[in-house]
Amino acid sequence: MNTRIIAFIIIGLCLFSILVGTVNTIVTPKKEKVETTRESSNFFGVSSGNKIALITLQGPISYESSGGILGEITSAESVLKSLRKALKDDSVKGVLLRVDSPGGTVAMSQELYDTILRLRKEKPVVVSMVDLAASGGYYISSAADRIFAEPGTLTGSIGVIINTFNVQELLNQKLGIKANVIKSGKYKDLASPYRAISPDERDLLQNIINSTYQQFVNAIIEGRVKRTDKYNVKRTDLTIATLKKYADGRIFTGEQAVTYGFADQLGGLYDSHEAITIMAKSKFKGLRGEIPLVQYNMPSGLGGMLFGITESVFPKKDIASSLVPLSTKFPRQPLFMWE
Repeated sequence: MNTRIIAFIIIGLCLFSILVGTVNTIVTPKKEKVETTRESSNFFGVSSGNKIALITLQGPISYESSGGILGEITSAESVLKSLRKALKDDSVKGVLLRVDSPGGTVAMSQELYDTILRLRKEKPVVVSMVDLAASGGYYISSAADRIFAEPGTLTGSIGVIINTFNVQELLNQKLGIKANVIKSGKYKDLASPYRAISPDERDLLQNIINSTYQQFVNAIIEGRVKRTDKYNVKRTDLTIATLKKYADGRIFTGEQAVTYGFADQLGGLYDSHEAITIMAKSKFKGLRGEIPLVQYNMPSGLGGMLFGITESVFPKKDIASSLVPLSTKFPRQPLFMWE
């Protein structure tokens, strides 16, 4: 059976499942572990009852979308859409954002941060850090009401980086190629890879770095230092003095993050769900019982099965592409990134 026929079969099944609805897998924490229950829902697992939306952000943060017939559902752009949808969804009583990211581009990190901050005014938001929530990953996390991290989570890396490359010697001496640039102004080819960077250019880029770094620090102050919520869930406060001490690009563990005040508690998905349930009941009076945790940007049930099939038939990216540092994809651009 050729690839085109397989694709048509999968698309047909997808359309059928959307029309008739499927059975959704809902994440429901129980004692010592997270188990699953089932509830009637649509293809993407969004049920109609009150819920806590579980949204997963995985990988570098950028506007760039990736391949795969169903798209990169855990990409920054997809997460942004899910956050906006959760804001408008009255059945969503809180958002639990799972973050596993080394950071990424500045503007996309800021857009996610702004959206989380806006969402936080209407509904509680808790971040659960997984393996890595560094630089831009921490930037967006700082907008949440509470941050949970595992003891071995790597986080921090507060700062900005710009990578430039100089291939002049390679082109001129090795390949015999010389670049000729015609420009309208002194800085039009700022940090060009075809020549060495000038002192004036270095100063200009450093000023950009300094300005962007201050934006990073200000965001943490706004999102974390100035928190005034009354939720009855343990909060570990961060002071400006501590922030300035550790905002030098270093990474630290989740355990250290709680000690310093960059995270609130140690714990994983179970603890995060327990906390946001308390917060949701405090925010929305009248909520009773257990509030299910629903995978909000991940297909489940038949949808999850089809997604797995399509990802195996139509791989998202080649392996070599995944090994390329983000800074090589965005040269001469400020990044909230740990590489």
